[in-house]
Amino acid sequence: MSPHWPTRTLAPTDLVVGPCAWRITLLADDRQAGYVREHPSLVVVMPEDDDAVLEAAAPHVAGLPVLLIVAEPSFARRLPGQIEQRMAALGRSHVEALMLRVDEPTELKSGGLLQTLFGLRDRGAVDHLGLASHDPLAVEWLAGNTAVRLLGLPYSLADQTVRWRALARAAEYGMATISLTPPPEPPGPPESPPPRPVDEAGLRFALAEAGRVLPLLDRPLPEPWAPMPAGQAEAAWDDYRARHDEPAPLPRGRPPVGDE
Repeated sequence: MSPHWPTRTLAPTDLVVGPCAWRITLLADDRQAGYVREHPSLVVVMPEDDDAVLEAAAPHVAGLPVLLIVAEPSFARRLPGQIEQRMAALGRSHVEALMLRVDEPTELKSGGLLQTLFGLRDRGAVDHLGLASHDPLAVEWLAGNTAVRLLGLPYSLADQTVRWRALARAAEYGMATISLTPPPEPPGPPESPPPRPVDEAGLRFALAEAGRVLPLLDRPLPEPWAPMPAGQAEAAWDDYRARHDEPAPLPRGRPPVGDE
């Protein structure tokens, strides 16, 4: 491990993380897998990462904590097979964390999806459970109405909506939060060879906010790297609030439906 790479335990879990989490695609590239091994942290498998990516990453993932994120299936009975297939492609019978990305929070009220997740935990296939959504209002509802320890959400310099209420609610109910929004690439001509470096301000903001929301990166950090000063990150929040309206709370705490 790099001597300048700090690690910590992501409370309230026992997951050991660095200043950011890494997307599994880095471990699928032999040229970048060594970098992740030198800078260990939580490795995140997104629903969009196909089985070929997982199979390529499998030889490099040993000893690193894995968060497997799966998309909400059309029918709850399909979820166990979906999870088993993803774990098999990664060469794992156990992962440290499992997160379900929810499209319609109302579907959770039936209990089938959550029962499947809790069953996998009870069987020892996973240690920590989580839920995720791209909708800030859904995130707010999930934080206050579900018994999981990880919450995946959108959070970046350009979108700080969840900070109005959702982050405080997650903290109140004992959830660790992870941003599923990698810092964006800066503008550039289409012919620029990928991957272009991430937007510097967005990256430095994400690193500064790691204690509030663990950021996810899909490429190595540029050297030298440094977080945005705390005062500057707080000023970014003040500026965001000045330019955006606070979203209205959900009526009586019910989950959002459709375009609410």
